[in-house]
Amino acid sequence: MQIEVNNVTYTYNKKRFDEFEALKGISLKIDKGEFVALVGKTGSGKSTLIQTFNGLILPTSGYVKVDDFIVTGDKKLKRQLLKKESKEVQILNKKKAYLLRKKVGMVFQFPEYQLFADTILKDVMFGPLNFKVEENLAKEKSINALKSVGIDESYFERNPFELSGGEKRRVAIAGILASEPDILILDEPTAGLDPNGKKEIMNLIKDIHKEGKTIILVTHDMDVVMDYVDKIFVLNDGKLLEETTPNILFNKENILDYSLEIPTFYKFKNLLKKYGFCKDLSKINEFNELIDIICEDKND
Repeated sequence: MQIEVNNVTYTYNKKRFDEFEALKGISLKIDKGEFVALVGKTGSGKSTLIQTFNGLILPTSGYVKVDDFIVTGDKKLKRQLLKKESKEVQILNKKKAYLLRKKVGMVFQFPEYQLFADTILKDVMFGPLNFKVEENLAKEKSINALKSVGIDESYFERNPFELSGGEKRRVAIAGILASEPDILILDEPTAGLDPNGKKEIMNLIKDIHKEGKTIILVTHDMDVVMDYVDKIFVLNDGKLLEETTPNILFNKENILDYSLEIPTFYKFKNLLKKYGFCKDLSKINEFNELIDIICEDKND
């Protein structure tokens, strides 16, 4: 596996009056090249968990292992785990731990939080330069990244804060891609976008996935989960409730117990059943298939 989460807990404001346990013994595994989603109602621990994947947050107990990197706030546990590893892995974790941020790129929900330079190109170049890439090469990588997300060269000298929401999101993604991460994490990538903008961003992410990168989404948009994701981790109250697939999750009778929005497709299926459509729809998982079975029923 590429990411292993082992009995991870995280407590905000530990030993203070407002102490809050956000993660409660979560364990899961993500394989290289997977396209997965973390879902659950607000406050379930999704955003906290993804920040342990690149060390922005150190688990209070337990650990996250990303390839050869070990992430934990428990120093004793980390020493014990590293004792079992090779000298190269020990050096990587002690002297080059910053490279984890290069391996695991993260795009936050509000892209303007990641944009700060006075031009788009300078903004995207920041990542490679921060990882000690020579300036000309950093510029080349940044130009390629911007073109890959559909940002035209005529935009490169523009101020990023003059862009639309969808354009800002593309630039934020380019800023991560320029550092060539193996894993791309996106927190609510379609939030605030209109239907066309949502489709464009998700198709872009799909193309990035086809290049072999592992994609991890945090989202409340179940239509996105249904259309793009292979595996789902359902969280609630800081715990992992279930590891499943879209088809299994959205066909559950008790789906409303998970406090998740039902995708449009499944809402339509449920309405058909409610109003007496008799054909078996349990194995129908796409609108085209649904249209075909409705037409067949009409012709019978």
